[in-house]
Amino acid sequence: MDIYLVRHTTLTVEKGLCYGQADIPLAPTFLQEATDTAKQIAEKQRATYISSPSRRCTQLAANLGRRPPITDRRLLELNFGQWELKLWETLDTDQVDAWLGDIINTPCPGGEAYADLYGRVIEFFLETLHKNHHSIVITTHAGVIRCILAYVLEMPLQRAFDIRLAYGGVSKISSDGDVISVDFINRI
Repeated sequence: MDIYLVRHTTLTVEKGLCYGQADIPLAPTFLQEATDTAKQIAEKQRATYISSPSRRCTQLAANLGRRPPITDRRLLELNFGQWELKLWETLDTDQVDAWLGDIINTPCPGGEAYADLYGRVIEFFLETLHKNHHSIVITTHAGVIRCILAYVLEMPLQRAFDIRLAYGGVSKISSDGDVISVDFINRI
């Protein structure tokens, strides 16, 4: 089975804005970016499309697959809770410092820790591996893709942030049932 992990395309967002699960509009360059992204995915027509419910992801999935995708809430980005849609510079410095001191285990106020995101994403991923799909295109967020890649590569979760993922970037994983391998990361 081929699994394509696709990050949503560029957003129209104010610089310095904290967002995760908030609905942020796509940039006017969406159609061109979606066309470029599609070039990285083989057998687009036969693939099963699964998406984060965020509009920025479902819109890309529908464009790539020409039909509405299956959505799964476990593919949502990190929940920043009370910090959603606030400028980073306006957040309580002590809270931000505590979070940055242990981003893996410390939740955002009213939100979740990265370990929480990892747990729900890997639950989804392992469930997906046991389904009989020829190929899957998962349109989602950078945090989600980093979790899956960290799992497959058996890297410490703290190192997941070292993986750079461009808007519209595609990563590919292959699974033959016994072995899972990474074919490529962040092609654009």
